[in-house]
Amino acid sequence: MKLGSNISAIVTGGASGLGEATARALSARGVKVAIFDINEDKGRAVAEDIDGKFFSVDVTDETSIEAALEGARRAHGQERILINCAGIVFGMKTASRSRDTGEVRAHAIDAFAKVIAVNLTGAFAVAAKSAAGMMQAKPVTDDGTRGVIIHTSSVAADEGQIGQAAYAASKGALKALALPMARDLARDGIRVNAIQPGL
Repeated sequence: MKLGSNISAIVTGGASGLGEATARALSARGVKVAIFDINEDKGRAVAEDIDGKFFSVDVTDETSIEAALEGARRAHGQERILINCAGIVFGMKTASRSRDTGEVRAHAIDAFAKVIAVNLTGAFAVAAKSAAGMMQAKPVTDDGTRGVIIHTSSVAADEGQIGQAAYAASKGALKALALPMARDLARDGIRVNAIQPGL
């Protein structure tokens, strides 16, 4: 797929970090970019700077995702690129002892669940709904390509550090998700990959 003004993209987590850099890089190639992020101030600023569109999205909320997809498609047409960069980090050991009091506590289960909800379930939700839209669009290349989905995993998927149980689990699952998704969508010309950035 050749990048240009005939291609539209969605970048989740595009208000900062890797997501912002990705949104800027795509825009520099002429791609129409929609940023999905929960940080409205930063997201709007980046979108304005790259002549893109911003949509306030909570990737754990299906209604929020659907509304943003509808808005992005109304503005730019069917997205052909989805890059999932939205993610959170919560550092806590599986169980830990306080240096001050000696008190022992287990990892907060709600915090673990929140990381999984954003980093894994949220990424899958956006990807599945994006893929459904891509499947209904005409191919953009002679070989039948309809789109590409890229998940941002992490080196933590293979080398999780102390305090990264939730984060590493979410990124490991996201890495594992890419292959079956690719197999699910290959016949319809949609590629799925996962990348593993490191520090």
